[in-house]
Amino acid sequence: MSDIPPVISEFSVSLATPARAEPETKPSSWTRFPLFFWKLFLGMFAGLSLVGGMLAVGWSYRLAQRFALKRWWKLARRRQYLGSFGDFLDADAATRPHLRWPNWILGAQYSRQRRKLENETSPSYLWRILGLATLSLRRNFWTGLQGVFNTWVFTLPACVLWWFAWYDGWNNSFNKGYEQAFVGPFVSFVGIFAFIAAMYYLPMAQARQAVTGQWKSFYQFRLVWDVIRHRWLASLGLAALYALVNVPILVLKSAPESWPQKHPELESLGNHEVLKMLNHYFFWCGVYVFPAFALLRIMAARIYATAVVEGLQRGWICHESLGAFEARALQRLDLVYPRPQPDRHPVLKIAVWAGTRLGRAVSYTLLFVIWFVFIAQIYIGEFFKSTLAIGWLNQPLVQVPFFRYIPSRIENPIFQILLAVFLAGSAGLIRSLYLKFSRPKPLLISPAVPVPPA
Repeated sequence: MSDIPPVISEFSVSLATPARAEPETKPSSWTRFPLFFWKLFLGMFAGLSLVGGMLAVGWSYRLAQRFALKRWWKLARRRQYLGSFGDFLDADAATRPHLRWPNWILGAQYSRQRRKLENETSPSYLWRILGLATLSLRRNFWTGLQGVFNTWVFTLPACVLWWFAWYDGWNNSFNKGYEQAFVGPFVSFVGIFAFIAAMYYLPMAQARQAVTGQWKSFYQFRLVWDVIRHRWLASLGLAALYALVNVPILVLKSAPESWPQKHPELESLGNHEVLKMLNHYFFWCGVYVFPAFALLRIMAARIYATAVVEGLQRGWICHESLGAFEARALQRLDLVYPRPQPDRHPVLKIAVWAGTRLGRAVSYTLLFVIWFVFIAQIYIGEFFKSTLAIGWLNQPLVQVPFFRYIPSRIENPIFQILLAVFLAGSAGLIRSLYLKFSRPKPLLISPAVPVPPA
């Protein structure tokens, strides 16, 4: 580590590395592959419901945080000798859960924590075991709920406008309301421009929320926009990846529409048989949809992690604006301190400045085109297979990886929404009651009784 003294700031207390506990046992190569396919299977299953999709968002955010840590570790390793990535994670309780990919249900250190509680005989033993057994499930749910809420704040208004414009356009076509023909296209273009404006900001904001683990960091507009401006080429590549990865989504979504034409016998099936067949189909679609969703979060987190280190060392990010988790990790790796930059010739400075300004202008123009192509894919998909509200209000790669389009005559999608709202409200109520009654009550100290003079 560097001999530079630590920075004195508000993080001074929280950045202290705790004493190292018992080393975490690392998974062997024989167990990694079964665990990988098991977690993939659960991710595929989660995509069949809106609640499961929220869990998948939380799981992918936690995975993105792990990849950001690995990116920082690699950047630090270029300048100095470090141990393995596992050693870095195991040296601090805050990063130790990332020794493995995040779990879906059990806590990251369930086996070790349970061994510590084996000799305990208190009445709360079973309650604590239950808490350890569902730790990852609860973290996935709350992280996913916060992530989905922030994403919908930016994207849902535009999606509602799309839905209304499509509905109004079809009504106008059937009712021949030529005087109101402009309403559908006008509302549609407003929604398109609103969605494109949101997507300029959204991927990096999602990455910041995932890396810091704090939902409020999503709204640190200045820091997020500085990351986008200084990593404009990487942001352009990420947008292109979104548009490219979305093409198979369009094909998978539209494929069931052509089944009756190729297999006329399907027309004679009942609703129960059709529902069973569609559930089977959309489950296997998760082999592509869920990894694609996670991949986009990982790439965004890597771009953000690189930009944060660059910003800290070049001075356009102040360490006070970092979250506690990322500040702690960066200081352990000696990446939080500014680095002297080589002095350039004035002519070279002007050339770099002009090139950067031109590059940003071209990048922002191309970003607009790429996100417009992404939205065009959504419109094309709805033209080939109309999915009513769910196809407009949720985009699996942007919001929730919920990929299950069942005709309303077979299953009403409103039950998915009501179930998600009910579970979110119930979980929030239970959590607030638990926090209220589990906090230790402050001691009431009575005022001292004055002693009468002798």
